[in-house]
Amino acid sequence: MKLYMMRHGETSWNKIRRIQGQSDIDLNEVGREAARLTSEALKDFRFDAAYTSPLSRARETGEIVLAGRDIPLIEDERLKEANFGPYEGADLNELYEKKEPILDFFDRPHKMTLIEGAETPAQVVERSKIFLEEFILPMEKEAESVILFTHGAFIHGMLTNMYKRDVRDFWKGPKLKNCSISTAEVKDGRFCVLSEAEVLY
Repeated sequence: MKLYMMRHGETSWNKIRRIQGQSDIDLNEVGREAARLTSEALKDFRFDAAYTSPLSRARETGEIVLAGRDIPLIEDERLKEANFGPYEGADLNELYEKKEPILDFFDRPHKMTLIEGAETPAQVVERSKIFLEEFILPMEKEAESVILFTHGAFIHGMLTNMYKRDVRDFWKGPKLKNCSISTAEVKDGRFCVLSEAEVLY
C-alpha cells in the first residue's frame, strides 16, 4: 500500500510566520492555487481512501485536490496539527526576541519541557505512532493507495516513527513546504519512506 502524506496549502498565518497549531485558519489564494496545481499533477493517481484533519486549511486542500473524484474525504481528529496552547497566534519573530520556552519545539525538540495546554514533539510522535499502528497498518490488506491531508509537525511525527528516529531528529529531512507530499510504502506491517517533501507543480 502507498501512503501519501500531504501538507495543507498556504494560509495568511504561514505567510507572516504566526504559529497556527490547532487554530482554524483558512487557506489564502496562494494556498488554493497550489492545491489546484497539485490536483492537476495527481489527476492520474488513484486513491482508495482519503482522510483529513478537520482543520479547514487541511480539509479545503483535500477538497480541492480530490475535486471530481468519487471518493469521500473523511475527517479524523488524530490528523490535527500539534497543539501550541497559549502560543497559538504568536509571531515567531517576537518569540525569538523574548526567548520563549515554546521555541524548544522547533530548535531542541528532545529538550522541550511541558507547557500547559501545549504538546511536546514527543507527544506528537506518540500520537502519530498510535494513528499509524492502529489505523493505517490494518488498511494494508484493504487498500492500495491512501492519501492524508494534514500538517507539517504531524507529518514529521509520522516520519520520525517510520524511520525509527529519536525525538531529537524530529525535524530531520527536507523542509515540508505547503502542498508538499511525502510518500511511504506499507508492506508486511512495516513502513518504508519513498520520498519526502515533493512539490508536484
